[in-house]
Amino acid sequence: MNTLSLFDTLFGNDGFALTGCSTMPQVDVMETKDSYVLNMDLPGKTESDIDLSLKEGILTIASVKQADAKEDKETEKEEEETKWLIKERRNSDFRRTFQLPNDIDAEQVNASFKNGVLTVTMKKRPEPSVKKIAITAA
Repeated sequence: MNTLSLFDTLFGNDGFALTGCSTMPQVDVMETKDSYVLNMDLPGKTESDIDLSLKEGILTIASVKQADAKEDKETEKEEEETKWLIKERRNSDFRRTFQLPNDIDAEQVNASFKNGVLTVTMKKRPEPSVKKIAITAA
């Protein structure tokens, strides 16, 4: 089968089904004649918050917020002085991995980030052409 596999959305590293996946960014993947295009909504993130890598046919998209000690102290002080009435928004870390099809050209994978949407374009390798072999008489 030559399709993009989403093998982390159903099972975690321990093999158990994930629950509460609402914090995982949602993706749309489409196939065109010459490429695959993945769009991932990442509201509130910037391109520097995202780690994108490709190794041995596995595309990994991750984000880990690096908090410094000063920011942590300020946040603790604000929380002591604040009574939350509703708090639904979260800034969570995530990691999504995708098994890519065999026809991806790893050298032609590009990513862009605009208006909170990460777009990864993965060009397909050209299909090998049929080589005509001449037969000589012996």
